[in-house]
Amino acid sequence: MKNLLRRSVTGILFVILVFGTLFAGSIAFLVFYLALLILSLLEFYKHKERSGFRVQKYTAIFSSILLFVFLFGYASGILGLRWLSILLLIPPVMMIRQLYRNDERDFDSLAVTFYGLIYIALPLSLLNLIVFHSGTGQGQYDPSLLAGIFILIMLNDTAAFLIGVRFGRNRLFERISPKKTWEGTICGGIVALAAAFFMSGLFQVLDRIEWLVVALIVAVFGIYGDLVESLFKRRLGIKDSGQLLPGHGGILDRLDAWLLVIPVVWVYTNFIF
Repeated sequence: MKNLLRRSVTGILFVILVFGTLFAGSIAFLVFYLALLILSLLEFYKHKERSGFRVQKYTAIFSSILLFVFLFGYASGILGLRWLSILLLIPPVMMIRQLYRNDERDFDSLAVTFYGLIYIALPLSLLNLIVFHSGTGQGQYDPSLLAGIFILIMLNDTAAFLIGVRFGRNRLFERISPKKTWEGTICGGIVALAAAFFMSGLFQVLDRIEWLVVALIVAVFGIYGDLVESLFKRRLGIKDSGQLLPGHGGILDRLDAWLLVIPVVWVYTNFIF
């Protein structure tokens, strides 16, 4: 009971921060979601360092901050497209820096460093292009689409967890996550689709059919995001990615679905806007 209370309080506070900063304006969005990015990378690289990889942690975090801030500036209309070209310097700088590090696992360490950028930094930086209407450079901050995506992810996760715990019998991917079940996954998808049916009335940035497509993306790629993070933890022999969120684990434990859902949703909405 005590753990359930702690989990509930932490979950409520996290939801308040996620949506509160989202609707508080672009600066609050920039500060909070950039902080989530940094904390997520610190968690990821901490565990990789414990596994023996000498990752370029601080170089990667600095590069991720540049990626997030530059995409924010471009999407909001503050920076022109040419500024994004600076980001192309990140890979060669990291590769050259690796030459000066006495590391017997050079390529492995470099690959893990890049993986953190691709797996965490890139998806979270794409949030900028979603809240600024896919980065058209118009400077119009609109959190409604991202808010709707977050609602669908949370409903999908919650329904899948509750139904899976109570009625789950058939394992979805036992090798990676023994607790995931087909019953929970299917019910989570149904709940997300049901919510999306009414989402156009709440957030009119998309019509009903478009919201249903987004819900389908959430249902499919959300569970894969969970499984990818479960694979990461299983290979490292850990239960949670961290202890920052009492009762929930670490930041990555809360953002696992985001990391696969966000890129796919952005690609989809980029074609319909």
